[in-house]
Amino acid sequence: MYPRMRRYLHYLVTVLLALLLSLSGVVCAQGVWVVTDIQGVDYVKLSDVWKFYRFTPRMGRPGCVSYGSGRHVVSLKANQQDFYVNNYRYVLSHPVREHGAELMISAIDMRKLVDPVLRPRFSPNARLRTVVLDPGHGGHDAGAVSAYAKEKDLNLAVARKLRRMLENQGYKVVMTRDGDYFLTLQQRVAIANSVPDSIFISIHHNSGRKAAAGIETFTLAPQGTTSPFARTRRNADLAGNNQDSENIALATAVHSRAIRSSGAIDRGIQRARFSVLCTIRRPAILFEGGFVSNPAECRKMATSAYQNMLAHSICQGVVAYNNTVCRPARSVAASNTGAGRVRTSISGSRVGTYSRKK
Repeated sequence: MYPRMRRYLHYLVTVLLALLLSLSGVVCAQGVWVVTDIQGVDYVKLSDVWKFYRFTPRMGRPGCVSYGSGRHVVSLKANQQDFYVNNYRYVLSHPVREHGAELMISAIDMRKLVDPVLRPRFSPNARLRTVVLDPGHGGHDAGAVSAYAKEKDLNLAVARKLRRMLENQGYKVVMTRDGDYFLTLQQRVAIANSVPDSIFISIHHNSGRKAAAGIETFTLAPQGTTSPFARTRRNADLAGNNQDSENIALATAVHSRAIRSSGAIDRGIQRARFSVLCTIRRPAILFEGGFVSNPAECRKMATSAYQNMLAHSICQGVVAYNNTVCRPARSVAASNTGAGRVRTSISGSRVGTYSRKK
């Protein structure tokens, strides 16, 4: 593409983004987020971010820059994608950059991750009545295998326990599989997409080096971004979905409770392009409950007590997500007038307008 045409398209995207953000009805404290192009990615100053959220310097993770206000403390490092909120790890789509004397964070991470995490709000589209549980693998596809367990069995055991807990909370539950049989990834997605007013939780356990351990949770990478788990690096081919804010809210609610209850290593909330996430039309996460390949961790995961703990943590996360993000059962008109309730747009864009730095 010719440089002049690229600059024009870049400007056009910025104008459209500014229009979208202004329509959300929220303008940042300074009125405008100044955008700087760094290696083809739009970035904003972290100093502006701190001002917007009224964050001040705080004690945080060693070696990190930490700011906070009230119940939130945010920590990060230059040239890294790790982003901690209250010591829970998130993985940004783009690394924090140094630009002159400023630290910068990508605009898409601000809109799609940071703001939805720091300011979760009721969504205009989210209503939760049913949880679709997807125990990964099954049948001839055993998943990860060790001397202590097969992944397909662990996935199903946790899902069955979770189903009972969710039903006790009043939710309907749909299982993509409730036995040891195989489903394609497309069949699992089709089941999820056929259930209205639902969320999708795909339950897995991990495999890696013998020493690898911990819990991680995945959501779909936002449109136009890639990830270490992407099937393609061509950004033009990287679709997203309309549930970015809900995805990250669900992941946050579930992951934080699983880490707190288990004491497991926090491998973070990460972005991926797994097939079961790419074409979902519902808020969705893929949860990895630990490493089958780690003997000590797998011995724990094979116990009913540990499976109950994981199931209870996920159930608590679902309830918290519902209370924070989903519309109340009463009418939409009534929820619009609720005191202090500011709804998020489905894109997660509630942080004001952007302008191009000259």
